[in-house]
Amino acid sequence: MSNWASSGIATGLLLLTISAAAASPLEGLTDPMQPLVAPAATASNESGDPPPTVWQLQGIRIDQRRRSALINGQSVAVGEEVDGAKVLKIENDSVVIQSGDKPSTLRLLKHDVKQRSRALR
Repeated sequence: MSNWASSGIATGLLLLTISAAAASPLEGLTDPMQPLVAPAATASNESGDPPPTVWQLQGIRIDQRRRSALINGQSVAVGEEVDGAKVLKIENDSVVIQSGDKPSTLRLLKHDVKQRSRALR
């Protein structure tokens, strides 16, 4: 084998090793901006029926023209459906949905809202 061919093989192996090593530190990392949401269950129960759908309210947006909510990662408005439930009402901190014949209220988690110091007002 010529020096040129063996040099090309060595260079190729070196590049392959470097690219594999560069990718490995990123394995297992998650997106820090991803909301902390528990995944919905996917296994069936003992009777063989699928588990009930879990709806999670992740955000609400209200402007002059439209009210929308982020439920299970999907943006929906009143009258639209998400994972088999129809959105009936969107309030400042809650959303009413209906699945089957039973309405349910989803609420945003409470959090402290920081305000400016009175000295800075």
